Amino acid sequence: MSKLAYSIINDADPAAPVLILGPSLGTTQALWAGVAYRLADDFRVVAFDLPGHGRSPRIPEVTIDRIADCVLEIADELNAATFGYAGISISGGLALALALKAPERVRAIGALCCGPKFGDSSTWEQRIARVRAGGTRSLIPDTADRWFAAGFLDEDNAAGPIVLEMLAGTDDESYIDCCRALERFDIDGSVEAISVPAMFLAGAQDPSNPPEAMRALHERVEGSEFAVIPDSGHLPVAEHPELVADRLTSFFEEQLVTEPSAG
Repeated sequence: MSKLAYSIINDADPAAPVLILGPSLGTTQALWAGVAYRLADDFRVVAFDLPGHGRSPRIPEVTIDRIADCVLEIADELNAATFGYAGISISGGLALALALKAPERVRAIGALCCGPKFGDSSTWEQRIARVRAGGTRSLIPDTADRWFAAGFLDEDNAAGPIVLEMLAGTDDESYIDCCRALERFDIDGSVEAISVPAMFLAGAQDPSNPPEAMRALHERVEGSEFAVIPDSGHLPVAEHPELVADRLTSFFEEQLVTEPSAG
């Protein structure tokens, strides 16, 4: 049984291609809701919670590779010999790791607002110290500026406050576990070896993984696609789910709905 909690958004057609969605640090699978329900007509959409987030229990010695193993376990439980995967932020890094770890199973990846490494050790040590001192809720002011484009939280849109409450409700130690995983994560030397079809999506105003960095990552993966979601920060899946869904639907329909060649 998978160590991670997950939900199947569309279970009406068990023969539909499986598309697994991974959330960002400090959020839950519900982050993908606006996108997932738009994808559910074409795919058997599955969204999961990171270790210690949402309904998932903590797991010992969290690493990105261990989370990748948990995602493969989810696919096993769904009897999905192959599947598509899209993830944002930490789960975007996980997309890259899965493409390298199991290219025979991962038919295509969507990597959103991510990189092959995330900051440096001092950055994560500072973040961890802040959580230990004031809990995850203390991160909200700075995080809001990174997660959302200017003016988004002033709009009559509940998505922003809902996502920030996910952060506030995240268990401190579980958040720190994933910070440690990101601190150790570095596959920068392996990016060119990614061979599965890949789509890279950037938020136009993302300060963490800006469009120029995402474009540079795309250029290192042969045959990959790249797009920018306008008027969005680090979490375009919350700000503009319709635009993200359109991009992912077009990409994954081509890669998953059409059966791979037998030759």
